Amino acid sequence: MSVIGVVSSCSCLCPGVWLLKPGMQKMSSFSLHTAARCAAKDYYEVLVLGGGAGGITMSARMKRKVGAGNVAVVEPSKTHYYQPLWTLVGGGAKQLATSARPTGSVMPKGVEWIQSRVAALDPDKNCVWLENDIKTGKRSKANIMFNTSLGVIFGVKKYADALLEIIKERNIAVNYKRNLVEVRADKQEAVFENLDKPGVTEVHQYEMLHVTPPMGPPDVLINSPVSDEIGWVDVDKETLQHKRYPNVFGIGDCTNLPTSKTAAAVAAQSGVLDKTISLVMKNQLPTKKYDGYTSCPLVTGYNKVILAEFDYAAQPLETFPIDQSKERVTMYHMKADMMPFLYWNALLKGYWGGPAPLRKLMHLGLK
Repeated sequence: MSVIGVVSSCSCLCPGVWLLKPGMQKMSSFSLHTAARCAAKDYYEVLVLGGGAGGITMSARMKRKVGAGNVAVVEPSKTHYYQPLWTLVGGGAKQLATSARPTGSVMPKGVEWIQSRVAALDPDKNCVWLENDIKTGKRSKANIMFNTSLGVIFGVKKYADALLEIIKERNIAVNYKRNLVEVRADKQEAVFENLDKPGVTEVHQYEMLHVTPPMGPPDVLINSPVSDEIGWVDVDKETLQHKRYPNVFGIGDCTNLPTSKTAAAVAAQSGVLDKTISLVMKNQLPTKKYDGYTSCPLVTGYNKVILAEFDYAAQPLETFPIDQSKERVTMYHMKADMMPFLYWNALLKGYWGGPAPLRKLMHLGLK
């Protein structure tokens, strides 16, 4: 069977460009140079580059010709737009949202969606290279620096020790007690204050700057009756009931709970808060206690994660009966595949209260 490659534009509604060998002679499938996380396999009989109107249309047609399992679409965007509607959007007759649908919803059933960007084409070898597989060779020449306003790399020693080993192996410079106070984008300079020497600053030149912005409570909570002196909702750290107003409760990022603000923490808190509210509604005292459980999947590579889980006391509270301070591919898939599924289909629908029951099962009831 001849192999046909389809290249369509993702930014305009023009016909796709067919990569077709003259004479339709028999040849090998297109090789796809991509990480395993992006694709189910590394070759397809039909590889569609671009998930616009042309790409999706032709992938549906090719599916009927060669079978869904032999077709893949490379498209980085999570949203697919019906662009002809944009003339009405511009005129105010339609809302932009009506022109958008999730890319996954328009992908032909069974066709592989590879969410990546094409970096290079080699039609002579029937090869396509994806962006996240290009190695530039610059890592050995790069000076990577990690500055943190904290005094440690991570708040839980077990995981901090593991991270420090990785940092050492990868020759990354770490500076503690350095708080970013200014970015001079025109000069590509980042200014940090040395928190051990208030008022003393240091300037670092950069080519790429990755910044975690400072976080704080919403404006509506600052100086609110339900908030503490900083602006967080003031709740009991075990029951999540407000300390002064018994019919007020808190969960998630808005609270002053002394734990990391993560979706995993919300899951565990939701199970406790559900029981708390149920008892309060019956004029009974809360009995279920939140132990501060939270989880921070620490991504250490394109396919490796250290799954940090801990409690209020910054002690590991791990779900699995293995050493989770080790980099693991399985934990990467837990973060990349399993956790999103739990979020959309269980947590947001009120069915997931954290991994405590699973932890007890895994550890034979000892945790």
